[in-house]
Amino acid sequence: MRFQETAERVRLIGRLRSRVLAAACVAVAGCGGTSSVGSAGTVSAPVGSDGEEPLAGTTQFARSVDAFPVYDQNGRAYDPPFLGGFNVPRPQFADIDGDGDVDLFLQERPDELMLFENVGGPTRPQFVWRTDRYQDLSVGEWTRFIDFDRDGDLDLLSERRFSYVQYFRNDGTAQTAVFTSIGDSVRDVASEPVFADRQNIPSLNDIDCDGDLDLFLGRLNGTISRYEVAELTDDGVPVFRFLEDRFQDIEIVAQLGSLHGANSMAFADVDQDGDLDFFWGDFFESGVLFVENTDSCGEPNLRTDPQAFTANETIATSGYNVPVLEDVDSDGDLDLFVGVLGGAFNPNLTTARNFHFYEQVDGNFIRRTERFVYTLDVGDESIPSFADLDGDGDLDLLLANKLDPDDTQTSRLYHFENVGSERAPSFEQRAHIPLFTTYHYAPALGDLDGDGDLD
Repeated sequence: MRFQETAERVRLIGRLRSRVLAAACVAVAGCGGTSSVGSAGTVSAPVGSDGEEPLAGTTQFARSVDAFPVYDQNGRAYDPPFLGGFNVPRPQFADIDGDGDVDLFLQERPDELMLFENVGGPTRPQFVWRTDRYQDLSVGEWTRFIDFDRDGDLDLLSERRFSYVQYFRNDGTAQTAVFTSIGDSVRDVASEPVFADRQNIPSLNDIDCDGDLDLFLGRLNGTISRYEVAELTDDGVPVFRFLEDRFQDIEIVAQLGSLHGANSMAFADVDQDGDLDFFWGDFFESGVLFVENTDSCGEPNLRTDPQAFTANETIATSGYNVPVLEDVDSDGDLDLFVGVLGGAFNPNLTTARNFHFYEQVDGNFIRRTERFVYTLDVGDESIPSFADLDGDGDLDLLLANKLDPDDTQTSRLYHFENVGSERAPSFEQRAHIPLFTTYHYAPALGDLDGDGDLD
């Protein structure tokens, strides 16, 4: 059997040790598993997948998203390195701990809600991962934080299987939230459940400045249904009144013919004229659409043609974008975040670059990054292998993928050199190892010919 040579031979001298770590699947590839929150950056998990306590003496593993440092080729730290990357990030900002700055919630998988606490403050935000399963809440496909009962703390609305709308009342405080699920579904004034297409992410705001919250539900035909909060029950649960099925006659027709699809929306006063403007992301749109409110807060008018947003930066992703506008740095204007869920435009292009941040500077939106949470992410189906590649007595890392985000014609083999030690590893990314063009690299090392180096 012949082995195809690499363009750059890697000489492997020293102790011949090669390990493939099953736990690295969780750290690098983002595989799911039963877990409970430990200290910041760590999640403990029993070996069994049934959630049972392990038997005495049974080996246990603990997930750590930042067990040791990893740096990219420019010397920038992945922070945290072993979060697992993102496939379909749905972001939302909310000051959940009442400390005056916004924290980041991010939904990557159904029924799970990630929390990144802002430990940097209002003007210099720094987000630190705390948990993948915030309060173990089962939140379906989407979440929305808002103070429904006006008691000064944030309540929560979420999807409940399938396409019901679930309400969680905050029975804690603005500083220490304690969420309680109330009822099986929110209802309208006729006691009928309110349904929201589960793949569509709704919005809550007071669009007409009458003091009542409005609920907007995007439909698959490109229209928007509008409800408003009519009253609160004795338990503090909102009761909704249906208002219309074609809010402002909006009907989003995508650039691909007359197609409609899964969607997400946001309302925000981006031009600071005192009324809410409209933003829309769609399965069949590679960017974000914008409709300016041309009237007033009391009399909204969103009947102008949608335009691509922004005027100075082109947003072109694989589609189904989730727009979020938040003044994350407290400088008095709104910044734009876009979670890319992947739609009709080659999802291979956004397997890693799928959480964009555009800072507003003097009225223009400047793209700062396409990976707002800078974690180690090489795309889908990553496969790690550890070995002492340079014979210095510690393990280095080879990391492959199904299809490389930077070159969608091939997989890629990434090389991270351990510049620390055996017991205190620290990894620095080197140039990738060039191999033949194919998909699904799966590195495995061994001294096949007994010549003292690893093949």
